[in-house]
Amino acid sequence: MFKKVLMVLLALVMVLGFATASQAAPWKEKNNQKFFVKKNYKPVTVTDIGSHWAKQPIEVMASYGIILGYPDQTFRPNSSVSVNEAIMMISRAAGFEVSTATSGQSSYDGFPFWMQDCIDFALDEGIIEESELDDLNGNQAAKRYQVAVWASRAMGLEVDDRLAFEDTDEIPFYARPYVGGMCANSYMIGYPGNIFQPNKAVTRAELAMVLYRIMLAEDNGSDNDDNSLDLQLVTLSPRNGSYSVDADTYQLTAKFNEDIRAIEDLDDVMDGISVRNITDGKYVDIDKVAISGSTLTITLEDSLEQGQTYRVTISSGIIESEESGENFTGLSGSNWQFATGDDDVSDLEIESLNPRKGSDSVDPDTNELTVEFNEDICAIEDLDDVMDGISVRNITDGKYVDIDTVAISGSTLTITLEDSLEQGKTYRVAISSGIIESEDSGENFVGISGSEWQFTTVDSFYIETLTPRNGAADVDLTDVLEASFSGDISAVSGKSLLGAVRVYNKTDGSYVDIDKVEINGDTLTITLEDTLEGDSTFEVTIKAGYLEDEDTGVDFAGLNGSDWRFTTE
Repeated sequence: MFKKVLMVLLALVMVLGFATASQAAPWKEKNNQKFFVKKNYKPVTVTDIGSHWAKQPIEVMASYGIILGYPDQTFRPNSSVSVNEAIMMISRAAGFEVSTATSGQSSYDGFPFWMQDCIDFALDEGIIEESELDDLNGNQAAKRYQVAVWASRAMGLEVDDRLAFEDTDEIPFYARPYVGGMCANSYMIGYPGNIFQPNKAVTRAELAMVLYRIMLAEDNGSDNDDNSLDLQLVTLSPRNGSYSVDADTYQLTAKFNEDIRAIEDLDDVMDGISVRNITDGKYVDIDKVAISGSTLTITLEDSLEQGQTYRVTISSGIIESEESGENFTGLSGSNWQFATGDDDVSDLEIESLNPRKGSDSVDPDTNELTVEFNEDICAIEDLDDVMDGISVRNITDGKYVDIDTVAISGSTLTITLEDSLEQGKTYRVAISSGIIESEDSGENFVGISGSEWQFTTVDSFYIETLTPRNGAADVDLTDVLEASFSGDISAVSGKSLLGAVRVYNKTDGSYVDIDKVEINGDTLTITLEDTLEGDSTFEVTIKAGYLEDEDTGVDFAGLNGSDWRFTTE
């Protein structure tokens, strides 16, 4: 099971603790200690969590020294967690001990000196893979899917590829079993509308809750291969994600999978529940709460209002199983959100997207994407929250595009990228729910998945004809091959044309000797030392980064052997 390591982080490394679970890690078999060691408990007071939904998990994790606050006694629960912080704390959970000095044995670009030993440890333990390092920026916010992958590798939770989120296609394929394992065990949960938001930045409060859930699971004897919690919510009424709740509703119910009771009393339970109208930013007064068998009923002083969006938060540490005494780990507002219908208010909808959905001729110099709504909009929280809720993914290469800024002006949302789009690539843009609302009515925008905003940039520099053509059979035994491009080409400065091309005899598994490679206008000519062998299949590869458009200087993206394959007579 989980290796239990607890130590107070040195002031030099002020990072966030985090741990979850998944695929078996190397250290798992070396030590049968559990994840948390209940020692060195020192009550800590932070000043900015008030009635925050994660108040108790934050206090517990801070008091055990797992998650540190800041020198001004704040916790900053809604601040995002960086990649450095996520990797550091997952590694600490797995046994890494922080030192004030690094070993100096390795150097990883993009990571500060205090992370060097941690990266070595994470690589050794299989938490991260060396092939991932080039694409990681330690200062960027850690995304939900990344956290699921790293934590799962470190902590040995069984993976599960059964995902049914509406935005599953936004989760990188390799990460899906890890995300599935985290969700199957309720360590990570989806959002209203049955979405996971894999690219949303993880906050300090969210990590505190995940850690707390794992700690409670171990406290309740979750020491076998099934690490899921026993006490779980079965149904919510109104249901999470509903957008047509009757405005006359004044009772909310949460039904569990077993009978429950208050840990202290019902007054304490009521104090630990909040109902917030996020449309106008006000909390709703609760008249009373009641527990009957497995059902928690929350009665409001007044009915809900029309055309409003609500979030209900249930704190941990107020409800437990009547039979086992297992503590309910709580529910964040984002996991119980619903809206009342309003026939008098038009739905907040997108009128146009630029680039338009489905376009296959987008200018690759584009670095601004715009969304035009049918009415003026504003951020529910702030523009940083809006930016965290938007992802732009290059699905051709499987990489996410960095966003520089987002701006709202009237009915227009503008997304500015750090760099222009790339030629001949397909992109998907996803916008989360709960980040944008109507400026007039306060209606919450329900969001869009990447499949609803997909477009492709034009590839203005490409091969028009191949001789012999791709897929040709009974090709004459020639010693000359040609590729004609859409425009005049030239060799990239400092690159050898001979190094750009490979001709492979797939039949006998050998490379063919090339005499010379020449350029004449828009044509690349490959002359072989000998004519091709008969009754053989050949593949020709042109490497990326060797040829460029003579007019624009755009590099040719390359050609795989599978795209230029032919058979001789």
